Amino acid sequence: MGFFRRRAAEPDPPAGPTLFVAEVLQRIGEHYGGFDTIAPLAPDAAGPGMEVTIHIAGRPDPIRTPSMHGTGIVRTARVFADRTEVYDGERLIARFDDLTTAHAFGAPGS
Repeated sequence: MGFFRRRAAEPDPPAGPTLFVAEVLQRIGEHYGGFDTIAPLAPDAAGPGMEVTIHIAGRPDPIRTPSMHGTGIVRTARVFADRTEVYDGERLIARFDDLTTAHAFGAPGS
């Protein structure tokens, strides 16, 4: 009779980018591809900071299986106390002296 029937669970909507990631993408003219990661910057990578890997929107690589998320296209932001550098692979594509580690965790002073 359906007394104990449950509705199928709806998946959670995908989370959007943080304000920091959204700002970086807007400035470099790219769109969010669904997820990003953050990790401490390697000791040999120009000083203390963090590395934000941002997957950008685009056409999926046909080699990737459907179970793989995103497009496989990334931009890497190296975030320091005084600047953010954005890379496409090893090529520096942008430097922002007004985006810092303080912005990655919220607006400075907030």
